[in-house]
Amino acid sequence: MKFRRGQRKIVAQGFGQRAGKANAKDPNAADDEEPYKELEWPLIRKILARMKPYRRQYGIALFLNMVFTMLEMLGPMFIRQLIDNDIPGHPHFLTNAATWVAARFSPHSAAQLDAFLTPHRPYWNIGCTISIWALAVLGANLTNRFNIEYNRRIGEKVLFAIRKGLFSHLQELSMSYYDRTKFGRILSRATNDIDALANPIINGINTVVINGMMMTAAAAMLFIADWRIALGTLWLGPVLYGMHRYYSKKIGAQWRIAREHFTRVATNLAENINGMRVVTAYNRQEENLSFFNELQDQNTINNVRVGGMNGIYQPLLSVVGFIGTVIILIAGAYLVLSSHDTVGANFTVGTLVALMMYWGWFMNPVLNFGAFQNDMMQSMASAERVFSLLELKPEVTDSPKAIALPRIHGRVAFDHVNFQYVPDKPVLHDVSFDALPGQTIALVGHTGCGKSTIINLLCRFYLPQQGRVLIDGIDLAEVTSDSLHRQMGIVSQNNFLFTGTVMDNIRYAHPAATDEQVIAAAKALGSDNILGALKDGYQTQAGERGASISLGQRQLICFTRAFLANPRILMLDEATSAVDTHTEMVIQQALDRLVADRTTFIVAHRLSTVTRADLVLVLDHGRIIERGTHQTLLAPGGKYAELYKEFTRAIE
Repeated sequence: MKFRRGQRKIVAQGFGQRAGKANAKDPNAADDEEPYKELEWPLIRKILARMKPYRRQYGIALFLNMVFTMLEMLGPMFIRQLIDNDIPGHPHFLTNAATWVAARFSPHSAAQLDAFLTPHRPYWNIGCTISIWALAVLGANLTNRFNIEYNRRIGEKVLFAIRKGLFSHLQELSMSYYDRTKFGRILSRATNDIDALANPIINGINTVVINGMMMTAAAAMLFIADWRIALGTLWLGPVLYGMHRYYSKKIGAQWRIAREHFTRVATNLAENINGMRVVTAYNRQEENLSFFNELQDQNTINNVRVGGMNGIYQPLLSVVGFIGTVIILIAGAYLVLSSHDTVGANFTVGTLVALMMYWGWFMNPVLNFGAFQNDMMQSMASAERVFSLLELKPEVTDSPKAIALPRIHGRVAFDHVNFQYVPDKPVLHDVSFDALPGQTIALVGHTGCGKSTIINLLCRFYLPQQGRVLIDGIDLAEVTSDSLHRQMGIVSQNNFLFTGTVMDNIRYAHPAATDEQVIAAAKALGSDNILGALKDGYQTQAGERGASISLGQRQLICFTRAFLANPRILMLDEATSAVDTHTEMVIQQALDRLVADRTTFIVAHRLSTVTRADLVLVLDHGRIIERGTHQTLLAPGGKYAELYKEFTRAIE
């Protein structure tokens, strides 16, 4: 058991390594993010800016909602009419209209109608009022039905635009962002955090404007009905505002913690799924589950704390509403009982009931705002992270004076290049070399010596802090990325494949290529025999990350993809995993054809690749310590000769 506990501690440190500094202050502090700040207008303005292109549609939705609200608020007036006028049998305003219509046909009909209504006046009055009320309710519900759908349609358009913008922005960010940011964190920003913006985007304007209008209208109706009772209840407004301010600060900070910790849960889940083969191979299921459960426990605690705050705030709002109701009942009952004197003159039971309903109309928006405030705090915590990502500037961008790189010949030069990923931790030291068009350059050295960094700089994923990287004598810092990458190809060591068919993956580098052109490229490269022999040929599904394709087949697909693109400069990080002899031979033949007539940089792991290279660069701790061909480097008995001996011993 001691061993297992120790293992679990290692797992926890591994997944939480970068969070350690923040956690020294607060175990729930956000990784690499600023601490929570109270909800500010600039953040709301950013959301409104995303909604601005649809302001006309939002205006229509707001108008529909106002019509719905006004029709709904007629209810207390109908109740007052029923109690004060209809049930006692006072003349209904529709009676005169009905008599006038009947008289238009004949005086006798009008007399008959009046004779019929006189003994049944209360029932006639009630029927008329309820009929009008029913029409108002029908109109309100029809308006609300269209308004709900219309609001949703507009909101989804805004969310779609945000997702589209975020996806586009992610593709523009520099590789440094992806090197330092966990996959699960990026995924959470693009999914959960954007989804959390749905409520303010879909319902935000309507909630604020309509509920504000309802409160204003209800307060006005309270004053119209009886100004004394209105003053006796509306003093509770400042109390509600003070509660709201206090609660906003508390719940906002807690929602930020809860949302950020949920991102950690999602990140951990994504890492475990992506590394499931390693997890299974090393029997780490129990340890990983234990750490995941710890994250889940904290996530549950955070959400329960939010629920606890809501459990205090929402009931307090109801208590304030109840206090207002008691005030209206006591004061209203006194005025009804005093209706015979000047104090309660003209104050009826119907007025009391209307006041009760209008107080309800005043408090309902308060309760709605309470629930909406909770949603807003959750949404603002997510919005803060989404917009922080959208506002993140790429570290490598085209300069204002960048030029389009003309068709290149393939001469590559590194001119006294120094580079570091992290300040004060240099990776390359004064690297200089010159590669002629059509040459194959092999990069050799122990892990971490800077081989992949040279590839990254040549692809302009990063820019050197000192020195220049040139193609055909043109500094890469002075050309546009598009014109550079159109003439370059890369095959990474993990041989990444997208979900889709083999044909789709090969065509990825040249979307306009026909099936015949793809197959012709495979035949020219020598990969057609293996790829064509797959279960469904070129229509075989590769699966996620190429899971249903063998390693050798994945390599050949990536080679064919690069060959179809026909780049002038090719970068290749050879896979180190072993394949069967026949596939190895096919891969080597395909590699020979792939590198022909183009400048190629290879992070070499195969002896055959090194021996055929025109130039071998031996790196050690970021410096080129030897350069030459395979034969010339063997002679002196230096570092390359030592690496060669290690390699030959490993394969014997």
